Parts: sequence; C-alpha cells; structure tokens
Amino acid sequence: MGETVVEIEQGKIKGQVLKNFDNFEYCSFKGIPYAKPPICELRFTVPQPPESWEGIRDGTKDCNICAQFDRELQGVKGHEDCLYLNVYTPKSFTDGDKKYPVMVFLHGGGFLFGNGTDDAAHGPDYLIQKEVVIVSINYRLGILGFLSLDRKEAPGNMGLRDQVAALKWIQKNISHFGGDPNSVTIFGISAGASSVELLLLSPLSKGLFHKAIAQSGSSLLHWAHKVDIKTLAYKIPVLQGKVITDDDQLLQYLKDMPTNELVKASMAVLATEKTRGGLHFGFVPTVEKPGDWEPFLSTPPYELLARGDFHKVPYMSGFCSREGLIMVSHFKQTLDKFIQEKVFVDYLPFELDVSEKIDTELKLKKNYLEAEKKYQDEDEYAIDFFSDVDFIAGIYTAAKLISKNNAPVFFYEFAYDGNLNYIKKSSNIDRLGACHGDDGGYIVKSAKLDGPISDLDVLVRNSMNQMWANFARYGDPTPSVDSVLTTKWEPIADTGMACLVIDKEMSMKYEVYPQRMKVYEELYEKKRKTYN
Repeated sequence: MGETVVEIEQGKIKGQVLKNFDNFEYCSFKGIPYAKPPICELRFTVPQPPESWEGIRDGTKDCNICAQFDRELQGVKGHEDCLYLNVYTPKSFTDGDKKYPVMVFLHGGGFLFGNGTDDAAHGPDYLIQKEVVIVSINYRLGILGFLSLDRKEAPGNMGLRDQVAALKWIQKNISHFGGDPNSVTIFGISAGASSVELLLLSPLSKGLFHKAIAQSGSSLLHWAHKVDIKTLAYKIPVLQGKVITDDDQLLQYLKDMPTNELVKASMAVLATEKTRGGLHFGFVPTVEKPGDWEPFLSTPPYELLARGDFHKVPYMSGFCSREGLIMVSHFKQTLDKFIQEKVFVDYLPFELDVSEKIDTELKLKKNYLEAEKKYQDEDEYAIDFFSDVDFIAGIYTAAKLISKNNAPVFFYEFAYDGNLNYIKKSSNIDRLGACHGDDGGYIVKSAKLDGPISDLDVLVRNSMNQMWANFARYGDPTPSVDSVLTTKWEPIADTGMACLVIDKEMSMKYEVYPQRMKVYEELYEKKRKTYN
C-alpha cells in the first residue's frame, strides 16, 4: 500500500502505509530499538541507550519478543534481544501541520508473559481512527526483567526501567512521527495497568508522561510485587544440584545460564512457592533496598499513595465485574481447592493473628456466602472473592488514595458481555459477565477475536475508544455529551466514590460493592507494612 521513511535520532526507518477495517489510513513502523540489547554482560542490568544504524532500517517486519515460557508449547519462546517498540500514526502526519496525542500501550501477562510488538495480538486499528499516535513496547519479563539481588548489577525492576527507557525515547523521537511529546498517555491492562501505577510512583519517570490509564491492575495487588526475590533466585541452583554460597556466585551462575535453561528453571522454582490469592508470578516488581544505584522504587506503594507522593496527572482506572472468571481457565486447581475448603483467610495476602483471622473469616463468609446471587453460578461466591482479592480491592483502594491527593481521577466498572470480551472469548470461558482483561478486546484489536460482532458490540467499542482518546487529548473522557457518549463521566469527588458502569448503556453509580470493599480497605490500611 505504500511506504514512508522517517529520520529519528538513531537513523532512518522505513514504515508502511496500512488501512484499518474502516479504510482509515495509518503508518506502521515496527521493531524500533529503544535500548541496547540486554544480552551477555548486560543481562539483568539497567537498559542502555540504543545504538545508531547506517542506511534505512526496515520497519515493516516483526521483531523479537522477550524471552518467556510458552504454556501451550511447554517450552521457551522469544529472545533476550527484545527491547523494541512499534509506532502507529495517522497517515496525515506526513502533512506535518499538526501534532497528535501519544498513547503508550503497556501489555499484560503477569510480568511473565506477553509482548507489545505483535500487532496481530495488539492491533492499533480501533484507537488510531481517533487520530492519536500509538506506541506499543516490549519490556523484559520474568527473571530476566525482575531478578533483584540488591546490587547494581541486578537491582530489580529492570522491566519497569525498560518502560522508562521507552518513555525517554518517545520524548526524543515521537515528534518525527507526528506525536506531541507534551501529551503522552500511558495505558495498560492487567500487569500493564500495574506498570502504569508503578510509573506513577517512580521518581525515574517524572515528566515522561502526562496522563495515565490503568485497566484491571494496581501496584497494591499481591501478584504485582514481591518482597524477597533473592530467596526465590537462590532456589534455582538448588534445583539444579549446584552449591552457591554468596550473591557474587549466584549472579555469575545466573548470568552464565543459557536463556532457555534460565527461563525454565525460574518457572520450576515458582511451582515450589506457597502462595496467597489466586494468582502468582514470582519474578515481579519489588521495593529496592538502598544501594549505589538510582532505584526505580524504594518505598512500598501503599505508603507513597497514602501520602500523595506520586506524579500528579489526570488518572483513569477501572475493573471488570467478574475479574475472577480468569480462575476458571487459568488457575482452576486453586479455584477447586478453595471451593472444597471454603477458608477465605488462607487466600488473603495479609498476615493476620488468630483473633484477626476469626473476625475476618466471619466478615468474608457473610459478604460472599450470604450475598444475593446475580449470575446463578454455584461457585459465584468464589468468583466474587477472587475478583476482589486478586483485582478489585487493590484497584479500588488505590483509586481512592490517588483521588485524595490528585484530581481528576475517573473510575469505571466494565460490565458488558459481548463478542469482543477478550479473555472470555479467547479462553472459551462459557460464563455470563465480564472477565479479567475482557475490556481490552474493545480497545486493542486481536486476531483471536475473529467471530461476528453485533451492532451493540460496535457501539460499546466506539464509545470506549472515544472516551479513551478524549482522555488522552483533553484529560477528560467525556468533555461533552453527544449521541455516542450519552452519559457524563464524573470523576471521584471529595464527597465520595463515583464510577461509570460500561454496559449495554452507560450509567453512573456512587458506590462500588461497599460491604466487600470495606473489609479490604481496612486490611490494606492496617497491614500496609506486612502484606505481600
């Protein structure tokens, strides 16, 4: 369909002109390096600036994704040389007469899986039509992205530092693609949303973005952070039958392991971990100990949120009504065990004494076992519980804390059940309601969702993309009400919660599962120093 060449700081890159489903023309530039390949001696270290190239780089081909375990193939896919990003921009950028808002997509996958550069999985087709520039990135995953040995050579949070490096690249280069470096919105789903909130908290990302959207993720969620990653790492040589006596030896041992062996061994130690909640990913973000390096995060997220120590930008966050349906497809063994035992406190990520356990168990049993049923599933109480403990409670608590020190904060509940509900459709979950990650199918185009869609699906998709793009452009998802956006989305107010319900119709509500949320808000506040 045509090609176009852009010159950036590192050199010239060739992209191609494409059309979306509605014949909207845009340019795609794929596989642009935003950092030096983190291989050999650079394994586990902070990202280094990218190198320049001679001639014209081909930006029409797919690039490497980051090394990770493939659950379907039961093997390792991807490469360590993976710090690349894609840029998608309206074709009209070549006219050079305007700058578009920039939206930076951070993919999900529990910090262990996924990628941002496979446009069959994360197509720009929906949002691009709203005349924004979209950047989608890879960042290091699992042990390669989150090993933390309390030292400069492996400080931890490398995957998050990669995201910072990509944001710095955007500041330097995005204007060449028609993007406005002074209007950058970060947005992500699941672990991508937890990343968004962590970037909100990190001093390293100051000034690199101007708005933020977190979909079904938070820095407070137990699976999105871990206190002692070093202990987990020491289990790897033990499983391999090796004797390692100090951190120097451990670092060298892990640096010398071939990629495939390292990733497989790290997954093997995760299987030995006793965990709380429904989800567990092990090698994830952490609070770094003081050292001779600049930390990404040196204070627990709850403390930073509670005292208002974060970047003050317009913020949007939300959740899906039945987040816990992901247990049916991805963590069924844990779900079945819980249903058999029905001991709620055993799955809480908080340290409770005996009297607290008794009191909390009574509250949780009342909230879930005695609740009025909405979906008539036998395990509805379990789905609701895991929805809360793994997702909604932390997302809700964080949004309230952010709103106390920052305005505006827009909060939503995605309740729509349609043909683009991503996790439900791609994982064949035959249940009513909106599962974790389902709203993503209406924002990013996935080749997995190739079935017919209804007029209502199209309406919900168009409404959401308009709100997301409005937020990126104006800091307000509904600056005006019209035939598409019929409801004014009110931000959380000083007087209390406000939440937009995204369903067949949009509506505002002013409470979010108050009895359920009250228990968790109190636990987060009381146990802020001990939960994990």
